[in-house]
Amino acid sequence: MDKYEHGGNIYVYDKDVIDFSSNINPLGFPECIKDSIDIVDLTKYPDVNYTKLKNSISKYTGLKSENIIVGNGASELIYLFVRAFFLKKPLIPSPAFLEYERAVTLLGGNPFYYQIPEKNGYVIDADEIVNRLKEVDSVIIGNPNNPTGKAIKRKDVEYMVKEAKKLDLPVMIDEAFMEFIYDYEEYQSLDLINDYDNLFIIRAATKFFGLPGLRLGYGFGSENLIKRLEAYKEPWTVNVFADAAGRKIFADVKFMENTRKYIKEEVDYLTNELKKIDGLVVFDTQVNFMLLKLKNRRVNDLKEELLKRGILIRDASNFRYLDDRYFRVAVKSHDDNVKLVEAIKEILK
Repeated sequence: MDKYEHGGNIYVYDKDVIDFSSNINPLGFPECIKDSIDIVDLTKYPDVNYTKLKNSISKYTGLKSENIIVGNGASELIYLFVRAFFLKKPLIPSPAFLEYERAVTLLGGNPFYYQIPEKNGYVIDADEIVNRLKEVDSVIIGNPNNPTGKAIKRKDVEYMVKEAKKLDLPVMIDEAFMEFIYDYEEYQSLDLINDYDNLFIIRAATKFFGLPGLRLGYGFGSENLIKRLEAYKEPWTVNVFADAAGRKIFADVKFMENTRKYIKEEVDYLTNELKKIDGLVVFDTQVNFMLLKLKNRRVNDLKEELLKRGILIRDASNFRYLDDRYFRVAVKSHDDNVKLVEAIKEILK
């Protein structure tokens, strides 16, 4: 498996599959965007300042437009943050989203890793992070974490950011999956940018709003931090389709509420049913995907057997500190979730 390979690569298979490898909102995207995309004018450049898009995000989050930057998915903003701050040795709690490491190593850096303990259910210990701050030049954290699905509470995030600020260390918090958490208010940290000018927070329309094909990411920081990022950013990286969709989706409260309710119900179902299967370790999750571990098998064998049944899972062996016993599955429709459970039962019996 390639070191930086991701889920969702359905294009290499010669038949239709139920894609559990890609952790996108199973309810699809908000219907409200259809009309706006139909009237997009392709003969004009996007607004280089993305004023209306930022205003939409501002209204959604309660933060000023001057505190917002937009990009071609969260990935652009990750790479931009690393580049703008010349990061060479960030602390990355791991396993973690692979692009954090790749963004750093491409610029000649060598990340410093903190192994998130499996025995504690992959919950990050804020004290362990703080104790390592003098050894690094920055901190990059996924909250919630991908692939574990576990989140850090706001008070612990503030503690880490506050201690990092004392050492003049920039901190990036990737909240791409934050809105999937049922009680997300206890975990999100957007308001902290008003008090900590070393903090940059990233979100994306990709996962929660079900729009990976449009590539729309957005980030938050102090005015000075955002100006620094803009100085290193290419113009027009958000196309007119993403711009138009972004002006609509953040007002669709019903879609957001329905998503969180659905994810909670289906995560409960999957967790309860998968925990009944011998030979399988199920790690509790707070979002729309979960990490699992085979006790006596190897994930490649399971993956091949599931593919015969038209089901694709995410081999998680290329995440740091995981091996060929681990895999990740996303929440899909209830019928598809039932098919997954029954297929794994049959294979592992």
